[in-house]
Amino acid sequence: MCRSFLIFLIFCGIAQARDPFKPYPGAACIKQVEPLQGWLLQGVIGRKDRFQAWLLSPQGKAIKVRTGHPFPLPPWQPETLNRRSLSLTVKNSCLPQNISFQLKGRIRDKDDHFAAGTLLPDVDLRK
Repeated sequence: MCRSFLIFLIFCGIAQARDPFKPYPGAACIKQVEPLQGWLLQGVIGRKDRFQAWLLSPQGKAIKVRTGHPFPLPPWQPETLNRRSLSLTVKNSCLPQNISFQLKGRIRDKDDHFAAGTLLPDVDLRK
């Protein structure tokens, strides 16, 4: 009796030993999620591994997205965030669901494009 009880405990311990962060093999996957239509990447600031971005909803509400923080609109989660783009994905999805946002324009698009040090023509202000 005692021996069978020990064998029972051993088998129960083996059966329960699993990765707690891995979903169950038969766990239901997330079906199609509503895409973020009409959202715009408003801006990105920061440095490598510490970026934060702002997404603007179609209603005009801005949400902040930061590297290493949960996304405020589940089940979407940030996949990559860099100085020019943001990629979101749905974890545990039946089919791959991804969306990417890019900043419009080029780097320094609004900077002045004149050559520094260019001599301007002399203008005689005495008239």
